[in-house]
Amino acid sequence: MTTTAKPRGPQSKPTKAEISAAWARLRAAAQQGNVEANALLIALAENKPAITMGAGLARAG
Repeated sequence: MTTTAKPRGPQSKPTKAEISAAWARLRAAAQQGNVEANALLIALAENKPAITMGAGLARAG
């Protein structure tokens, strides 16, 4: 009895390499004086949301 493998769906989460690259870009932008990048780094370090969502958009998923 042979079974066929189910086709994989699209990747839903970024890879570790993509996350590392994103952090590097964010740090580089902050070091160059980008105010938004600095604010985002602070918000992420303090575990606070950088973007507030309206009541109708609260957590889809």
